[in-house]
Amino acid sequence: MNTRKSMKLPIFITIFIICVIVYLFTNIKQTTVVCHKTKTYESNIQLSESITASIENKRIENMDIVKTITVLDKNKKEQKLNKIKDALDNSLEYLGKSYSIKITENSVVARIQVNEKELVLLDNIDFSDTNGDLNIKIDVNTKSSDVISLTVGDNYTDGELMKRLKSNGFTCK
Repeated sequence: MNTRKSMKLPIFITIFIICVIVYLFTNIKQTTVVCHKTKTYESNIQLSESITASIENKRIENMDIVKTITVLDKNKKEQKLNKIKDALDNSLEYLGKSYSIKITENSVVARIQVNEKELVLLDNIDFSDTNGDLNIKIDVNTKSSDVISLTVGDNYTDGELMKRLKSNGFTCK
């Protein structure tokens, strides 16, 4: 009888430790990397790209990218906004329903949300002005060294991803 009474405390401690471990594993939070880059072109256009990537187990789980292109020139603004929207729509149509494009008063906002093994290109848009005519170049070459290509499922720690984006001009938190 004396032995059974002494077994209650170790059993209670073991159950308590198991509960604490289970609680900690169920409440592990994903690491989120948030980076931003703004670039102004000679053609009075400003491009702002923001990426929010969730990383779990050293893999990118999902990404939310917002590309905002602001036309600073009031000359032919509506025509330029429509041309930018059409160019973005043509380059992002491979994503299906994972993107949306909206025109506001002086900007075009493209929002890309990917959760599956989809490829996204960053820093791939260039603008130039030829005699008042806007030229848009969107680099869709995934092997190009001029663009940053990221895929959901890529192996990155939060530090590695931040380092890669910072080396390409992004500022990260």
